[in-house]
Amino acid sequence: MLFFVLAIAVAFSVITGCKKNSSPAAPAATNTPNATQTAVAEVLYTDLASVPAGTFTQTDGTNSFSHTISAFKMGKYQVTYDLWYTVYQWAVVNGYTFANAGTEGNAGTAGAATTAAKYEPVTTINWRDSIVWCNAYSQMTGLTPVYCSDAGFTTAIKNSANGAYGTSINTTAGSYDNPYVNWSANGYRLPTEGEYQYAASYKDGTSWTPYNYASGATADYSNATATGLVAWYSANSGNVMHNVGGKTATALGIYDMSGNVWEWCWDWYGGYPSTAATNYRGSASGFYRVLRGGGYAYDAVFLQAGYRNFSSLDGYYQYGVYDNVGFRFARTY
Repeated sequence: MLFFVLAIAVAFSVITGCKKNSSPAAPAATNTPNATQTAVAEVLYTDLASVPAGTFTQTDGTNSFSHTISAFKMGKYQVTYDLWYTVYQWAVVNGYTFANAGTEGNAGTAGAATTAAKYEPVTTINWRDSIVWCNAYSQMTGLTPVYCSDAGFTTAIKNSANGAYGTSINTTAGSYDNPYVNWSANGYRLPTEGEYQYAASYKDGTSWTPYNYASGATADYSNATATGLVAWYSANSGNVMHNVGGKTATALGIYDMSGNVWEWCWDWYGGYPSTAATNYRGSASGFYRVLRGGGYAYDAVFLQAGYRNFSSLDGYYQYGVYDNVGFRFARTY
C-alpha cells in the first residue's frame, strides 16, 4: 500500500578507481562487462534525451523561483523492469547488495525473471535502491559512478540493504542517505527535482508547459482529452500499469513524465529558495525525498508538471517500497 502526505485528498576499479565491496560467493564475479551488457540498448529503453540549458520559473502554483539549469541528459523512459533486472543480475555478482529486488510493474513478483510485462516500469524499490542501481549501471557500462562514500569520490556506494523497511535516516556523511555526490561524473543518477520539472515543462527554451498541465499536454490537467494523450492515470489506465512509452512524448522526446508511475528525485523535500538559483538541488538534509509525476491509479490533479509529492511522515515508510513508485535516470554532460 502506498503512503504519502499529499496536498490534496490525501568500479570494481572503474575509470575512477572506485573500490570493490566483497562479492557474493556464487556465481563468480565478472568485473569486465561483456558485449551484451555494454550494449544493453534500445530494446531495454535506455535512450536519453539531450536537455538544453536554460532558465525557467519553477513553481507549484503557490511558491516559485527563477531557476537556471545546466544542460543535462534525461532518460526518455521510466526504468523498465527489463533494464532493472539486467543490471541487477550483473550487480549482485559484482559486489552490489540491494534492500529490494524490484517488481515488474504493479503485479509482478519481487526479483522474478522477466515476463511479457517486462517493459512496464520497475516498482517496489526504495530511494536507496535507485541510487545504488544507478552506480551499478554506471560501472557496468564503463561510466563513472556518481554516489560515493568518500569526499574524494573513489569508493562507489554499493549497498542499500542496510536501508530496509523500518530503518531510520542515516545522516553520516558518505552513507546511502547522505552520499558524496560527484555531480560532474558522467554516470547515471537521479534527476533533481528542478531538472525533472524543467524537462517536463520544456517546449523550446522560451515557452514552457504551464505548471498545471500534465507534461507535454496542450491544456490543463482537467482537460481529459489533452491529459489522456500524454498520461496513464485513473481515468484511462484500467487501474493497471502500462508499458513505458505508450503515450505522446514531450517536445524533448521524453515519455511518461506525467502518469504511469511516480518517480524518485534526488532532493530532500523542502521549501523553495527565496531568490533565483542555479542548479538548485534541494535542502541539505530532511525527512522525505521528492516524488514527481503522478501514477496510473491517481487522479489528473497529481499529473501537473508542478505538482510535488513526497514520502510519508511515518518513519517506517520513509524509504518504504510501493507498487506505483519507480524512477528514471539522468546524466551530467
